[in-house]
Amino acid sequence: MGQRERRWWHYALPAFLLTVLAALALTWTGATPVTTESATQETDTLAHGSKGMAGSLPHHPVSSVSFRTGLEKLPASLEGTVVPDGLQVDAQGNLVITPLLRDVMEYFLSTLGEEDLATIVQRLQAYFANNLPATAAEQAQQILNGYLAWRDNLGQIPQAGGVDAARLDVDAVRAQQQAVRESCLQFLGQPVCTAFFARQQARDDYALERLAVTRDESLSAEQKAQRLAALTASLPPAMQADIAAATQYQTLQQLTAQSREEGLGDAQIQQIREQVVGPEAASRLQQLDQQRADFDRRMDAWLEQRQALLHNPNLSATDREAQIAQLREQQFSQQERVRVQALERLSDP
Repeated sequence: MGQRERRWWHYALPAFLLTVLAALALTWTGATPVTTESATQETDTLAHGSKGMAGSLPHHPVSSVSFRTGLEKLPASLEGTVVPDGLQVDAQGNLVITPLLRDVMEYFLSTLGEEDLATIVQRLQAYFANNLPATAAEQAQQILNGYLAWRDNLGQIPQAGGVDAARLDVDAVRAQQQAVRESCLQFLGQPVCTAFFARQQARDDYALERLAVTRDESLSAEQKAQRLAALTASLPPAMQADIAAATQYQTLQQLTAQSREEGLGDAQIQQIREQVVGPEAASRLQQLDQQRADFDRRMDAWLEQRQALLHNPNLSATDREAQIAQLREQQFSQQERVRVQALERLSDP
């Protein structure tokens, strides 16, 4: 097996994040790095204690296994993989905290079950010591301690409920989201939480606000489009494209259906689409609508023609199948014929 990289942060997503993901089909990437100065301040806090941090961290059993690099005899799930390149130091030898540091920790923690936690911690300690200066390795260890304490604490936070978007309690999810963030601040402090989760939290906030807007029955389709466009515009530019790709189609389907229920014409629906995705994308969607409508018309006519052939008493079964195959090939492209035959089967009694 060749070397491959994996996105390790998915192993530690809090349950409320999975709820929002499933409901809104959003995905996350990493967070915004903090400055070296902030990282140094944070690791000093972790090392010497602060009332902003948890008073005590959980004590995990010590493994009897010893490692030199942390990579000896890796569990089967990590065979053929590489550790994310996430350890950075500044000119003074202090650890620079970035989202990739969390990736490194989750890389090893993803094997929990194959190895016990004590062994995984020993691996991480050895990996830090082998790849960082002494000061930075100690700082990384302190962050790992806080991170493990935070993960332990997540199990104490009440869950917000199921993943069905239609029944999702937005207020309950917001409350759980806030509890998770406060827990992060308690065990890791602001700079680490910002580095690890800032981008992720922005996506969570967007997802909940978007869900609230689409559910608001007091808003017309045009008003929803305006609010959703403003909501997307409020995101950092780097996130807007990702969010758009994940949510635009679903949003437009909902707004188009509501617009038709409200009796809006094609021109008005096009204006609403332009507010959400811009003129160029709205034009492409209009062309796609026309193509779909054309296919639907041809499909309806074809099903009637096919039924007439199937019930023609003057044709043998072999002749009927031959004529149907010939006409299908004449009227539909090769790509369309796969779908056509599937729709034929659905239309048969």
